[in-house]
Amino acid sequence: MKRKLLLSMMLMFLLVSSTWAQRTITGTVTSADGALPGATVQIKGTQQGTQTDIEGKYSIEVPEGTETLVYRFVGYKTVEEAIGNRTVIDVTMMDGELETVFVTGYTGNKTREELISAVSVVDGEEIAQIPLTDVNQLIQGRVAGAQTTSSVGQPGAVAQVRVRGTGSVGANRSPLYVIDGVIVQDSPDLSAIYANDGSTETSLIQDPLSNINPNDIENITVLKDAVAVALYGSRGANGVVLVTTKAGKGGKTKFKLSSQYGTTQANFNDYKPLSTDQFIDYYSGVLANSGFPQEAIDAEFPAELRNTNTNWVDEAFRTGVTQSHDLSASGGNDKTTFFISGGYFEQQGILIGSDFTRYSGRVNVNHKANDKLSFGTQLNISYADRISASPGNQFNSPLLGGYLNAPFDSPRDPVTGELVNGVGYYTFIQDNFVRTTELNKRLSGTLRTLGNINASYKIIKGLSIDAKVGIDWVNLSEKSITDLTTSDGGLRDPNGGVRGRITQGATENFTLTSQAILRYNRVFNEVHTFDVLVGAETQSNKNNSFGTGGTGFANGLLLTLNSAAVPESTFGASSDNNFASVLANANYSYMGKYRLTASIRRDGSSRFGANNRSATFGALGASWNIKEESFLQDIEIINLLKLRVGYGISGNANFSTQADPNNNFPSLGLYSFSAAYNGQPGAVPSQIANPDLKWERTSQYDIGLDFGILNERINGSIDYYSRESVDLLFEVPVPSTTGFTTRNDNIGKIRNRGVEVQVVTRNVVGGKEGVSWTSTFLFTANRNEVVELPGGLDIVQGTQVLREGEPVRSFYLRDYQGANPETGEPQWLTEEGTLTSSYGEANRRIVGNAVPKWYGSFINTVSYKGIDFSALLYFVQGNDLYNDTRRIADSDGAFFGLNQSTATIEDRWQQPGDIATRPQALLGGNRNANQPSTRFLEDGSYIRLRNVTLGYTLPTSILSKAKLSGVRVYVQGTNLWTATNYTGFDPEADEAGTEFFRYPNGKALTFGIDISL
Repeated sequence: MKRKLLLSMMLMFLLVSSTWAQRTITGTVTSADGALPGATVQIKGTQQGTQTDIEGKYSIEVPEGTETLVYRFVGYKTVEEAIGNRTVIDVTMMDGELETVFVTGYTGNKTREELISAVSVVDGEEIAQIPLTDVNQLIQGRVAGAQTTSSVGQPGAVAQVRVRGTGSVGANRSPLYVIDGVIVQDSPDLSAIYANDGSTETSLIQDPLSNINPNDIENITVLKDAVAVALYGSRGANGVVLVTTKAGKGGKTKFKLSSQYGTTQANFNDYKPLSTDQFIDYYSGVLANSGFPQEAIDAEFPAELRNTNTNWVDEAFRTGVTQSHDLSASGGNDKTTFFISGGYFEQQGILIGSDFTRYSGRVNVNHKANDKLSFGTQLNISYADRISASPGNQFNSPLLGGYLNAPFDSPRDPVTGELVNGVGYYTFIQDNFVRTTELNKRLSGTLRTLGNINASYKIIKGLSIDAKVGIDWVNLSEKSITDLTTSDGGLRDPNGGVRGRITQGATENFTLTSQAILRYNRVFNEVHTFDVLVGAETQSNKNNSFGTGGTGFANGLLLTLNSAAVPESTFGASSDNNFASVLANANYSYMGKYRLTASIRRDGSSRFGANNRSATFGALGASWNIKEESFLQDIEIINLLKLRVGYGISGNANFSTQADPNNNFPSLGLYSFSAAYNGQPGAVPSQIANPDLKWERTSQYDIGLDFGILNERINGSIDYYSRESVDLLFEVPVPSTTGFTTRNDNIGKIRNRGVEVQVVTRNVVGGKEGVSWTSTFLFTANRNEVVELPGGLDIVQGTQVLREGEPVRSFYLRDYQGANPETGEPQWLTEEGTLTSSYGEANRRIVGNAVPKWYGSFINTVSYKGIDFSALLYFVQGNDLYNDTRRIADSDGAFFGLNQSTATIEDRWQQPGDIATRPQALLGGNRNANQPSTRFLEDGSYIRLRNVTLGYTLPTSILSKAKLSGVRVYVQGTNLWTATNYTGFDPEADEAGTEFFRYPNGKALTFGIDISL
């Protein structure tokens, strides 16, 4: 009996002690718009916490001695509240200064303090204030270490992104794109289908982000160093771009309507073609210099030619009109939230015959079934139409014809005004490109379904499992029409010609991704935090494509395949590839002061050789939050001072070849079954096998410093990195006795070293009613070097060379030295340093590089009451561009009859004693003066006012009467000003660094309105 009584008393004591050792804190979390359901309330320094209900209310048990609670909600500034003796704590969260949340992929969301890796984010607030229509434009100038180039102004064209330099020579150098956790593929290309028409096709591979409505995006995160990309293994070497789309928030349903309307004009820099008088005078001089008598010159250029002066550039280009309209609805309760949107975007190209239209719809739904199970879906369906001028005879192209057609030709009949159909004054200009652009078309339509379903289940406290299945389904159809009344259509062929041509094809690409991740986290003694995840992922990709064509049509009204008199060859292909992976990550934190992370991933791929089907990748990282040390805790001027270090290995598996453009079988011996002999089917080898082919491997280390001072008035980061890529995928030359020219192999080594700086200053902080001014400075310096090549031998690629000790994309040219003052002949340097007028005797050497030495941006954002203003100044320095356009349009008479740029009549040798850059102009050219040399190599540096936006948000006193929650009107300018010494169309070139009549970027002015209710 005594024993039972003693046990009962001990139990009561323990219960009472437990009650005394903790207490309950309750309260409500709100914002300016009302209650915040789903806000996180957490005991500082631990993982213990809770969430608010639909009314914003919470209740949390806190141990005795707990000093602080931390309140977080995405899109709002984190709040810390000292508990003291209170049992009720109400918190109002502010959205004026948003705390950045970094999406890191598999490991979830992190704050700045928790990050151990080099990660940059473009958050939702910035996206909302800069309403751009192209997602990749949101990255340009806003992410240190990521160079984004819109090198082609054609609607729907690919924007090029390079993260921390160029890490490959033969494989894809673009980052991996992940949208809502699903790895997406580049849109397929059907250009191979049209090879049977003999024309040169421009790749129609589209940016994987071109199908996404920018208004649907919550944030964009760029993972840059080895620690950040480690869990993406064999596909993370070039960086990873994570796109997170918007999710609904609990509360009443909110609607938003966004509309834009704008115009775009071509930005030609200083390039101008010759007028009729200039053209005749110039070419008369060419003939005179070449010994032609005046009578012959007068016969070549009759006086009546001067009566017509056509500006073909004006005929080729127009003012493009752009419009977009988006409607979204979001809301929910404490169980279910949703975001639904629909969008329409139309862009008329500045070049005639080029247009892009996109229709998009999105549904994002998340549901919390109970305290253990939650699930959701993100689904985007889009359809994009693109129209471009059909290729073929290059003078039928408005881009070349606009600059090279003779100005005394006219596109229209001078009497009727109708477009003429006939040969120009010079017979090599067989068509009027204004007319052929209306008749000849290349049409493409892309239907893309991108989405996932996901679920999360909390097994026990701290242990959960996440599962996700995603699809990326792309259906691309293309049709190329060549009208029978054009020269390409063959009407003027004396043998009857082909009388029109149609080629048509389609590609279906289906990618299925499945993923399962087990997560465990636990806190020991309130100071030791462990997070561990293990997972598996598979991805299968299937591709089917076909194409066919036909010629011979009765008239231009029946241009369908079944109306063709002569069927052309048919193309068809089917292929698939698979990835299978296991991955793991572990994180440890001590009091938030010291953090360690380790990641590992094992990838297997069907793409590579039988001897190298799988490989292991991983990384280690650590951070030290120096601010949390006792010697800095009392220094209030410092808010954050954190040191990061990391090292790891990642890979690059994206390798396409001429024999295998879909990147499925680069290691196999392939055969083509399109061959036939004597009417019987046959097969011929098309690719040499390489069972040892493997993925590229990139090792990278990074050391970084994150800082924040003066109450975060100044914050930023500085990183130094060294990135070395080996086993580069490349088509290596092989002996001709094999019957092939190249074989897919692994060669060489490339190194990139650089510094990234990001500094954000809140110059003036005035709140909602006062003036606020924030500045952001981004700077990246990168040095690239080819470290190793097979046998140490150079690999010459046209005007460039790969050489050990030199950067990738090094220009390898003869050194042009202007005109000989006595003879007017061109001059180059020999290997001995003497001058020669013989192109063959001139010495080729490395004279420049296409990769910038440094680039960056300066962004300013100012607001006053309802007025907001932002400007982005972007700069690129230390790179060279090869202006191949000048080789044709400044050719010293080599291409008689083609129009030239006005620069061709400047600084040209005319008589003995002249000191001139350009040699004497002669019929057929002057001793190879227009052949590749430093004459056409120019400084590609530039500074560009990339974006300026001025907006006004109407006051609530006006909106409340109309029952609206927000109205913002704005005007935005893009590419308004450029400073450069480059004489070509546009200095914003891709990494190849060569411009040849490239579709220029436009100068745009856009008006927009956002209405919320």
